[in-house]
Amino acid sequence: MRIIGYHTCKKEGKIEEIEASGPFWSTHEPDDPAKHKFLGSGYYFWDNNKGMAHSYGKATYRRKYYIFEAELKLTEENFFDLVGNRIHMLAFMELVEKFKANYEASERWPVGAFIEFLKSKGIFPYKAIRALDSSIGIREITKFDFASQHDAFTNLSPIYIVCLLELDNTILTSFKFNTEFPLPK
Repeated sequence: MRIIGYHTCKKEGKIEEIEASGPFWSTHEPDDPAKHKFLGSGYYFWDNNKGMAHSYGKATYRRKYYIFEAELKLTEENFFDLVGNRIHMLAFMELVEKFKANYEASERWPVGAFIEFLKSKGIFPYKAIRALDSSIGIREITKFDFASQHDAFTNLSPIYIVCLLELDNTILTSFKFNTEFPLPK
């Protein structure tokens, strides 16, 4: 699977230097709930969503941000998909239930903390993970009704987050400043 990921970062340093050294690592800090990361520690990207890259930059970096575009090549061997792979979703839920029975703290674990726990036990062999953030953009959801007489619909603008757990040039095949975006003022 080929994904275009958008990495938003603080506007510090020269674009060329960031292209050479980026993307930036985001650390999950278990003792500080304000620094819990959605999918644990890693390099974060918005999956094919330029709008979220801008929204995040405006909200997080007060309009002083850059957006970089990356090509991500994800395979069954390196990628755990909590969006499009029902087998992965079921396996994840099964692991959660298994550890809830054995670890008292697991009742309060957010997804990122649980993934960090799995990595620490050596039972999460993947290099990338993707999830749907259902909390972002609920008011701006792009609904497309399945039938006119029903409340059922599909969301045509979901928010997918991709987290690379390590840098691997077979997964992250390019990382460049996105010149399509005007620089924020």
